Amino acid sequence: MSLSDLPLMLNKTFTGDLYIDFKNSEVRLGGSANQKVTIPIGLPNRSFTPLQLAILDMIVESPDNKIDWKVKVNGVNVTKEFKPLFTVKTDSSVYSKFVFDVTSILNTEESMSRNWVNLTIKHEGGTGFTVKTLLLLSIYESEDGKTSLEYRSGLARLRPGERFHIADGQTEPYSSVRIVYGSRSKDLIPTLHIGDRVVKLNIHNDFEEYEFTRETNQPVFLQVEEGVKSSKTKEIILANVISYTSTLKAPSLVGSLDSVRLEGKDLVVDLSLKNTGESAPDSVVYTILHKGQAIYTSKDVEKINPQKVVNRRIRVKIPEGVDEATLRIIWRKLTKTWFLDLPISFKKD
Repeated sequence: MSLSDLPLMLNKTFTGDLYIDFKNSEVRLGGSANQKVTIPIGLPNRSFTPLQLAILDMIVESPDNKIDWKVKVNGVNVTKEFKPLFTVKTDSSVYSKFVFDVTSILNTEESMSRNWVNLTIKHEGGTGFTVKTLLLLSIYESEDGKTSLEYRSGLARLRPGERFHIADGQTEPYSSVRIVYGSRSKDLIPTLHIGDRVVKLNIHNDFEEYEFTRETNQPVFLQVEEGVKSSKTKEIILANVISYTSTLKAPSLVGSLDSVRLEGKDLVVDLSLKNTGESAPDSVVYTILHKGQAIYTSKDVEKINPQKVVNRRIRVKIPEGVDEATLRIIWRKLTKTWFLDLPISFKKD
């Protein structure tokens, strides 16, 4: 089998940074189970950043392909548009794959103010169903980032002895790759062959995610073998192959403590900070920690451009008995977060 058996949904280069959130949800609705559920999906550091792309990819299991439900994304009803693109019938049930472009919904002012997406699903009648997986693929728009993305989605079936060729090793560039695969049989042995390296994949749940790096012109294929035990369900389902390269002009902060002193019950810290990176961070947060607990937090309101040096003074009341702490500087850019820890040692007079 080859990639032609898993349809290409998107092949494009974007100006921005990629974020993928995968959930092995296993949420059942209908019957004696819940009739309605809201599932949060993360979109970190959103801060009103527009999305160039947002794709919601779901697998639902049901006794047949008749799913009576209502689906909302951040309160917007998308039920009419939410029709299965692919279905696979197994011995006991049907898997349905749903793919929906939610870019416009997540670019409303209300959605852009959140660091998450609320997916609300309601069972409307008939037989129950189970939401097996949720995958949100998004591109944060920014001139400081570039992402080349190849996104494939479907329900390709592999039986023992079969191979699925992810890359032929001739024209593919260096990239990160994520695959979503699954099986009800824990007796099958899926192996991922990445050049000369062989990785035995786990099947702890019905569906799993695995991420790896593919070198330039490196052949990659997924192969399925049968274990010692017999199994009624003798197939692996490959649901996604997502290949991408992503570059980001990242900020990099270096800092030093110019002075640390006590003024009465207050700790006063003078700090020098320089951005040695290629872009300004979207946000900078200063936190003083003692034994893992935050005793001070503040957010920088000034933009720290590349090569810029800033001086900050932090004043905080120190609890009795505390004579050491850690200043943690956290900065964010689009989907990425970094931090720097500076130890603080002092004695009260």
